[in-house]
Amino acid sequence: MRVALTTLGSRGDVQPFVTLGYELRSRGHEVRVAAPADYADIVAEASLDHVPLGGAPSEFLPGKPWDSLGAPDLTEKVRHTTSAVRLSRALHVLPQRPREDPLGLVPAIRTATADADVVVNAILTRPVHLMTGDETPWAGLSGWPHATTGAFPAFGAPRLRLGSTYNRLTYAVRSQLEWRWARRAVNNHRQAAGLAPLGRVSPLRGLGVENPLFHPFSPSIMPPVRDWPENSHMTGFWFWDRPWHPPRDLARFVETGTPPVVLTLGSMWPIHRNFDLLRMVIDSVTACGRRLVFVGEHEDGLPPHVFQIDEVDYSWLFPRSALVIHHGGPGTMGDALRAGVPQVAVPALVDQPFWARRMYEVGVAAAPVPLPGITAENLHASITVALSDVRLKRRAMQLSGYVQADRGVAAAADLLEDWVDSRKSAPAPVARAGS
Repeated sequence: MRVALTTLGSRGDVQPFVTLGYELRSRGHEVRVAAPADYADIVAEASLDHVPLGGAPSEFLPGKPWDSLGAPDLTEKVRHTTSAVRLSRALHVLPQRPREDPLGLVPAIRTATADADVVVNAILTRPVHLMTGDETPWAGLSGWPHATTGAFPAFGAPRLRLGSTYNRLTYAVRSQLEWRWARRAVNNHRQAAGLAPLGRVSPLRGLGVENPLFHPFSPSIMPPVRDWPENSHMTGFWFWDRPWHPPRDLARFVETGTPPVVLTLGSMWPIHRNFDLLRMVIDSVTACGRRLVFVGEHEDGLPPHVFQIDEVDYSWLFPRSALVIHHGGPGTMGDALRAGVPQVAVPALVDQPFWARRMYEVGVAAAPVPLPGITAENLHASITVALSDVRLKRRAMQLSGYVQADRGVAAAADLLEDWVDSRKSAPAPVARAGS
């Protein structure tokens, strides 16, 4: 089977696709990954073919008014809201017209999907795929609950207690809003290629119904979803356990004395730096009598009880830690859950507030501290609770067992293989008279 995987965004957006690709390749399938050029190293580490998309993740921001995650205009936007709807509109990345595709997204996606038997798209890359006119069978991946349910409202919708009818309506509204924002750009490209335009009804409505939709997180952290469509799947987290050995000085620091606190913010660090988060965390950890491992870009003047490292394998570090402070990304959150370690989330963008709140609700994290309104006092209060409340540790260890028991990426690969096989064996549709 020839599989094309397409994604945009940061390391947290790319690694699930690399993990799926690695699993599929181990089963003998041919895998091609379209992902930002900055992540060529992890695609190569997984021995997958790579079609590069542009360069750094910041290049996929709409360019204006900011051109990087650390830009003052974006920081100012985050100071006032973490609303998924408002920020997703601000971060809209689709090339609006053929001549306005300087990163070459459309031809790159076309190259990636050529001759594929199946395509797995991210939510952001599916509209680009529609621009190409390619009709290869496709599946989707979403880092938050995306399939329609009456159990809870759509991601980003108001959490109103109006029952299942309201909840289902929010998914229909969200689907149409997403298509409204994308439709003009999609049809501009299709018209330039001589393809028929797509109508007002969202072509993404079949996601999770006719086309498989994978949610790479654990059922143990979500309320029961008994009414999801048949092709919507919550598989468990997708972990890529790469061979990794810690630098000697890191191992010595971590394993000497009490377990340290870990601060890791991934590609969100440029935003958090503008809020002076590192200083606040160091002050709080010091007041609690703890040491800190900071995973991120080098900062000058760090005290001796703070160890800085650019990149680390979470499966090694987190189980040796007392607390993980992170940005609320589902990948980092999943690694902390597997390790059975309490968490504090400092969310900034898109799905991060959703997951930060969820970790608090399931009892493995202290109260989240969103970047808008963050103070040294409210951050220290959450860190103190996370380090001292034995109930958080107990609950984290309990959920760790559930997360480790999930089949995760293996389950997703099984489902994808079965779906492709079922399409091949399905009888061809019978033509109706007069058709």
